[in-house]
Amino acid sequence: MEEIVKAETYKGLYGMHKYWGKKPFNVICEFIKKYSKEGDIVLDSFCGSGITLIEALKLNRRAVGFDLNPIAIMLTKASLKRVDIKILKKEFEEIKKELEPLINSLYETTCEKCGGIAYETHVIWNKGEPQEVWYKCDNCKLKKVIRKGNDYDKEQCENPRIKPLWYPTTAMFENSRLNVREGQTVADLFTNRAIVALSYLLDRIKRVKDPIIKETFEITFTGALSQASKLVFVIRRRNKNSTSGKEETGRAEVGSWVVGYWIPEEHFEINVWNCFENRFKKILKGKEDVNKTFSKEIAFYDEFNSLKYSKSGALILNASATDIDIPDNSIDYVFIDPPHGNRILYMEMSLMWNSWLGLEFNCDWENEIVVSEAKYRNKNVDSYSKMMNLALLEIKRVLKYGCYFSLAFNSLDDETWLEMLNMCIGTGFNVVDISPLGYSANSVVQDNRKNALKTDFVITCKKILNQKQKE
Repeated sequence: MEEIVKAETYKGLYGMHKYWGKKPFNVICEFIKKYSKEGDIVLDSFCGSGITLIEALKLNRRAVGFDLNPIAIMLTKASLKRVDIKILKKEFEEIKKELEPLINSLYETTCEKCGGIAYETHVIWNKGEPQEVWYKCDNCKLKKVIRKGNDYDKEQCENPRIKPLWYPTTAMFENSRLNVREGQTVADLFTNRAIVALSYLLDRIKRVKDPIIKETFEITFTGALSQASKLVFVIRRRNKNSTSGKEETGRAEVGSWVVGYWIPEEHFEINVWNCFENRFKKILKGKEDVNKTFSKEIAFYDEFNSLKYSKSGALILNASATDIDIPDNSIDYVFIDPPHGNRILYMEMSLMWNSWLGLEFNCDWENEIVVSEAKYRNKNVDSYSKMMNLALLEIKRVLKYGCYFSLAFNSLDDETWLEMLNMCIGTGFNVVDISPLGYSANSVVQDNRKNALKTDFVITCKKILNQKQKE
């Protein structure tokens, strides 16, 4: 049981936007090369942010992807669409000229050195009070000055001088595992000041005329949301070399959005414009990589037959893995990374992104294959097993005889592992290989949670006429 290839870090087009449970692109690439050939049709019915489809297209295969999560489909398509970089940069400069002064005015403060106007870049809040303010002063050429927070800082944040435009007030699913309390909304994840700034940014993006440029900025916007929220925890490292001879708490460092919707007692509020501009730099690099990777436009199709009779292209739909609109025996290779029980709650964890773009109404909560502790969702182990079995039956139906299907999986529970293996065998597949699939970098959970698995495993099966393996 050997690892196919060492995982590489996410970069370029894979570094544009956060998404949950991303698998190493270069490892998936090796599976596609091993089990398919050029011109074949590769399916991922849980496509997520589209890594399987992107790698298949890079290897001159045709790609089919389905996912119930609207933002996942949007991210996948955005990672395949070429864009005119000059027009993209020009539009950004126009947005910057229009909105940077307005957003910075929400963070206006006075420089302690020159007495002139300065702008806050970060505020550290502790139990609802502004504990520490970082600001920059262009007049003094100072990029980072730190001072204590005060009552005016609190008033400026809680009662901004500009009223917000539209913003989502979407109710979240109460779920203690994700730290979502009863009655909590998406808006509760942001300060009042951040909501104002984000509402103006979104309104401006909606007025972009070019659809691909507009989509690119929508991805930029959603990619910036987590750093603009209250979910950014404060890292305080221990300073063992203090002059007092005692171990002291060091200066604050910026953390990130980790798991669920946990708002730490001590958290950052970051200037929204800075969040947006920093994300745009990553998007720009990603889009340059897309242009370099795909020298020609990828053809997108709305139904399978059009893809079948073409030499290249992709079919990518917001649809369920349990009801694939593809004829029998049509797919040459399948690679999926489905939800592993309750390990990642994909749509609940994407609600912040979907709601800001008005996509939450496209979320098919009922048909998501997941185990969730959320009240009123009724997503238990039994429903997960039944729906996962339906998804495997659909894969068996559409896969050609003699062809292969790979499933990435991770569980600490032996019983769950056996159930998944037996599900593959019981569906009618012949298990031919189980390989470890490592990560390019461990998550915070993997680094800190006792007994957390450091790797996934990939079960590869073959569709044969007479399946005789025993469960």
